[in-house]
Amino acid sequence: MRITTHLLIILLVLIATVPEAMGQRRRGGAAPRDAASWASDGKHVIVKGTWYDPLTWKEVAPVAEDRDESVDVPAAFRDAVEKAGGDAPRAAFAPSRFRSTIPRTNPPHAGVAVTPDQAHAATIVSGELWAWHKDKGARRVRRGIDEVRRLEISPDGASVSFVSGFDLHVVKTRDGEALAIADDGSEDLFYGELDWVYQEEVYGRGNFKATWWSPDSRHLAYMRIDEQGVDTFSVVDHIPDALGVENIKYPKAGTTNPRATLHIARASDGESVAVDLSDYAAKSQILIVRVGWTPEGDHCIFEVQDREQTWLDLNAADPETGKVTKLIHEECEDGWVNRLSPPRWLEDGTFIWESERTGYKHLYRYDRTGKLVSTISYGPWTMGSVRRVDEERGFVTFTGTTADYCIGQNLYMASLDGKKLRQLTKGDGTHSASVNHDASLVLDRRSSMTDPGDQVLRRVGDGETIRVIYDRKPPSNAQLPVYQQIKARDGEWLDVMYVPPADMDPSKKYPVWLNTYSGPNAPSIRDGWRGPARQTWYAQLAVNVRSASGRGMKYTKTCYRQFGVQELKDIEDAVDWMCREHSWADRSRVGITGWSYGGFMTAYAMTHSEYFKCGIAGAGVYAWELYDTIYTERYMATPQNNEDGYRVSSCVKAAGDLHGELLIVHGTMDDNVHMQNALQLIHALQEADKQNFEFMLYPKARHGVRSPHLAELRERFMKEHL
Repeated sequence: MRITTHLLIILLVLIATVPEAMGQRRRGGAAPRDAASWASDGKHVIVKGTWYDPLTWKEVAPVAEDRDESVDVPAAFRDAVEKAGGDAPRAAFAPSRFRSTIPRTNPPHAGVAVTPDQAHAATIVSGELWAWHKDKGARRVRRGIDEVRRLEISPDGASVSFVSGFDLHVVKTRDGEALAIADDGSEDLFYGELDWVYQEEVYGRGNFKATWWSPDSRHLAYMRIDEQGVDTFSVVDHIPDALGVENIKYPKAGTTNPRATLHIARASDGESVAVDLSDYAAKSQILIVRVGWTPEGDHCIFEVQDREQTWLDLNAADPETGKVTKLIHEECEDGWVNRLSPPRWLEDGTFIWESERTGYKHLYRYDRTGKLVSTISYGPWTMGSVRRVDEERGFVTFTGTTADYCIGQNLYMASLDGKKLRQLTKGDGTHSASVNHDASLVLDRRSSMTDPGDQVLRRVGDGETIRVIYDRKPPSNAQLPVYQQIKARDGEWLDVMYVPPADMDPSKKYPVWLNTYSGPNAPSIRDGWRGPARQTWYAQLAVNVRSASGRGMKYTKTCYRQFGVQELKDIEDAVDWMCREHSWADRSRVGITGWSYGGFMTAYAMTHSEYFKCGIAGAGVYAWELYDTIYTERYMATPQNNEDGYRVSSCVKAAGDLHGELLIVHGTMDDNVHMQNALQLIHALQEADKQNFEFMLYPKARHGVRSPHLAELRERFMKEHL
């Protein structure tokens, strides 16, 4: 149930994020063809390939760049292998689209590993390891290597690492010497790759990578994960006559968790040292949530959290001894600590650190000993992502919200010494902006949900507009969303968006359909242009509940230890507002739908509220004891430490209180939110003799269902019950 960098499961036909369900394109699409961007010299502006002086807007000759042209490394590598007499099937050198959420799934080919400078590459074809240099061509390094996963090359091209079978290996590309970094791997013991729960909830769905080469290529950091005692869950494919069964180690909330340790191997001889984690008591059951290196490669940098993720340490480990130095400690007494971004290192040895310690994410600067140098950003708003660091001129630019408006995005600039902080863009909407080389000018491209927007060139100093690059208006007669800030029952404000039904007659009554996700810090509403809204026979409604508002940890943690409780209050308040302020909104015909966390919220609303006439719940967690440890315990603690919270957040335990008509949808091979969730809810509904529900399974589907059948089912159900 991961919700990052993006963030939610996108379904083609039923439920996605609310803007998509309202028929709008995703936020942050490609820039218009006539949009301007800064040239590579940081001084001139480019529009449609033509260079201009930003102040006079006179055309100028492009400035030649002093850099090598990029090389199509896979194509050059393949040609070189053929020239050297090797087997070079096109597929083995093509970009790999292979992606699996099942641990230790062997890809069809190893892929091509390329160094950052594109001077070296390596691949394994037909059991042969080949190395390539841009000036020396390709050569066969070693034979007899089969079924390889996680192929990586050191930055200097001198070594490659990979997992074969259960074990981690390094091979030197100069002479083919093979080093067994770890050779006692087993079904329960992972080296250099992640298990299911670590890839799903920590490092990213489909990302099983657990090796990190140092920048100087002298060391390879890798994780060891021990799954002994972790429960096995079977995911079944019921379509073949002989059932297909995937047995996955899946730790459910409160059960045995995988144990992770960190190790560092020397590239020269393969000898490893264990990173010293003895300062952490066994009862902490630590998680290793990020691994990286200092720019010089002299220390391995990693983040550690306790099992319930109430604190986080940033540590540095000596790669030769494994000795650990703690740099920063973060903690939260009434919530959790999110996995934080890795340090952003500066040339003077200091680094920029992101923290939510004040209830809002902001930037701080530390020296290498962990001493705070400066607070770069601050205030009752949240920074988003760093866009540029200019150490020479002493500033950083980054995106962020404002104190009273969080569905858009602005650009900020702050001095690295913490003495100056200013907002460079103004007004509602999403600003995609950047400054020139000396931060005297800003190119600001803006749009909102009701406006395709404009792009302007402004002075940073006084904000004066120098030039309007383009200014677009929405299509005439287009149906556009309506945005409103409303007050919840306790006085907090909520962001609400709605789209009236097509050809609305104010004298008539229309049903209201609310699409939600509402998972922690996963807003449904974003203020950016996605085109006109889709026309429907019902009114479309969305609300950012406070824990999914994007306002900062201060608000996100209102869901702590009681999933669904505050979220439902905010959803109800949005429905009350909608039906109170719009006479055409039919209070007796309100429906709700969602997928994943939104599926949970739908079932939770239908079993804990009488506001909804019907609902469609997709792939939801209906009892949080059934979901994985790392996600669930971050927000809910363990069931042993929060019995009441798990009880009040359960749809299964409240099945007897189901109101309205509920459609439950699930994929039979969902390895994330198991079909067991739907079956337990259905069993509880049957035991309570509830007849007001339907159930639809999608065989072979995992956490996302991609079937035209689902679109038709959805429409039929809504027309029948709404």
